[in-house]
Amino acid sequence: MGEDDKTIAKTLWSETLIDMLIASLKANKADVQIKGLLKECKQKGFKASYLTEKVRKELDQAAASRIKRLM
Repeated sequence: MGEDDKTIAKTLWSETLIDMLIASLKANKADVQIKGLLKECKQKGFKASYLTEKVRKELDQAAASRIKRLM
């Protein structure tokens, strides 16, 4: 696997992680599940402000406020 392939795979996994976070918020999953996804996102290097803005755009301000509170 070349360096570009690793970068693409990492990027796809990271975007999938964000998609999972958004889907979990839409499904109103428990805080503990959301916290687990947020922890993974932080480990991947996503900033809280990026995640909050992404969720606000995809869902709404209430969901963004929820993840801000859980972080």
